[in-house]
Amino acid sequence: MSLSKIDKKLLLIDGLNLIRRLHAALESEKDDKRRIERTQGACIDAIAKLVTQFKTTHIAIVFDSPEKTWRHADYPEYKLGRVPMDDSLFSSIPAFADVFRFNHWHCIRLTGWEADDIIATLAAKSAPHNVKSIIVSTDKGFTQLLDEPNIYQYDYFGKQGFDKNWVKAKYGVLPEQMTDYWALVGDTTNHIPGVKGIGPKTAASIFQGEMSLESLYHNVEQQPPRIQKQLADTFDHALWARKMVTLRQDVALGIKLSQLQICSSNS
Repeated sequence: MSLSKIDKKLLLIDGLNLIRRLHAALESEKDDKRRIERTQGACIDAIAKLVTQFKTTHIAIVFDSPEKTWRHADYPEYKLGRVPMDDSLFSSIPAFADVFRFNHWHCIRLTGWEADDIIATLAAKSAPHNVKSIIVSTDKGFTQLLDEPNIYQYDYFGKQGFDKNWVKAKYGVLPEQMTDYWALVGDTTNHIPGVKGIGPKTAASIFQGEMSLESLYHNVEQQPPRIQKQLADTFDHALWARKMVTLRQDVALGIKLSQLQICSSNS
């Protein structure tokens, strides 16, 4: 990315995460068309507040691809059991993007890619250039990125920010250990099974002494007998689960940061 020395802040919004939650909050509105319109208005208000709050210079509202992704190809049961999006809301997503673009807020959607991977790539590529990325989402999957001081996560609904200190206090592990942690405990949100019998407390205690899955399994004889038994013959599964929960940072975006700059009228 070609960057100047001007202080830059990139607001990365998990589009469907924001839209679905604001839409759910308006469940008392029984007219579908009116509910969509009100949700659009609520989204505009929320994004405008976020732009001002974080003194944003650049923005990308990122959407999931409607097509299957590489995770679905690897694991057909990926996200199995999730409550599907309301039909009227699903069909109106392109209209949401039009509304956002009308307000000069840039939208990104790439075929075959989840928003999470696109957001992770944007944040990771921007960080070395001293660009501060603020990821707006309630999805805890982004916590794996928070070892980088130029990446920050914000829950708009909880009005709470997440950083590496929050991760350590919440999960008992470092941000860079989160994918190893989920490989053991599983990711129920996305229907990814972990290692049977290993819960959050056990995983957190394990990673106080071991920094990675590789070191854990290499030194498994140092674990208590109960944990050794639970980990037996599970290394390949744990590596697969880690791959599934790890956000990709190598998506071919085909865009420059300068293309995401907010027009002065919205700064």
